[in-house]
Amino acid sequence: MDDLKEKTAEIKNLVHKPLKIGSVRFTYTSMVGVFALISTIVGSLYGGFIIYQKVERLANLNLGAISSQMKKTSQDLERVNTNVESIQISLKKDMSDLRSGQWSLESKVDGKLQSIDSRLTGFETKLDGKLQSVDVKLTNYDTKLDRFEIKVQKTRDDLMERIQESLDNPLAN
Repeated sequence: MDDLKEKTAEIKNLVHKPLKIGSVRFTYTSMVGVFALISTIVGSLYGGFIIYQKVERLANLNLGAISSQMKKTSQDLERVNTNVESIQISLKKDMSDLRSGQWSLESKVDGKLQSIDSRLTGFETKLDGKLQSVDVKLTNYDTKLDRFEIKVQKTRDDLMERIQESLDNPLAN
């Protein structure tokens, strides 16, 4: 047990035991302090060097070129904004024309349908045997109405395609 106490005492006193490097005597604690001081100095010098490199890169930037590029981009944005506004006005007008055309067509179709309905009623009372000819006319009107709906849908699709092209590439104008 005494040996263990002696060994632990030696280890505890190791901190105060001097070490000789060259002609200079150091304790282990002072060596660790010197190492920490040297590490701090080297780390500070390295950090300063990195900061110096970054400052040099910033100093070498061509601010005139960046400024002219920003002005050009600003002009492009203004031109795009003008184009978008004109497209928006054109689209509003086209939508208004489509609505008025649709309303006009609906009123005409309603008038025609009412006229046909009244004619059908008259034909049914007068001519029971001739309903087939009225069915043919009704089928013709349905076919015309279907064709018109197809044209309206095509016009709508063309308009949506035009809108999408304008939105996809506003700088092409």
